[in-house]
Amino acid sequence: MLRALLLIGLAGCINQVQNAINPPSSGGNSGGTLTCAQIVETCDSTCTDPLCLHGCTSNGTPDAQPKHDALLSCGERNGCADEACIRASCPTEVDACQGPPPPTGPTNSPPAAPDPAPATS
Repeated sequence: MLRALLLIGLAGCINQVQNAINPPSSGGNSGGTLTCAQIVETCDSTCTDPLCLHGCTSNGTPDAQPKHDALLSCGERNGCADEACIRASCPTEVDACQGPPPPTGPTNSPPAAPDPAPATS
């Protein structure tokens, strides 16, 4: 009897840890509204442990969540504890999370003023 109670208690603890790491989706809610980059900037930056980081994933859109999860998984596989390590070890995941760089090239600046007409005497 005691053994059965211990097994049930252990199963409950394992389930709680799994839910903390990867929370189940709640009904029709498919996640949050943040991009992967926004998750990193607004949530990850406030975390001090892996459980917190994994909890941040649910703040993302359905597109952002797997990107954020891949970034965290890569960092964990490589034993990273800071941004420099993640950037060096997981460039593909970082690029996918950050999204495309902003466009570069000519800006829509107003046309230059015409040269004044030469003075005639």
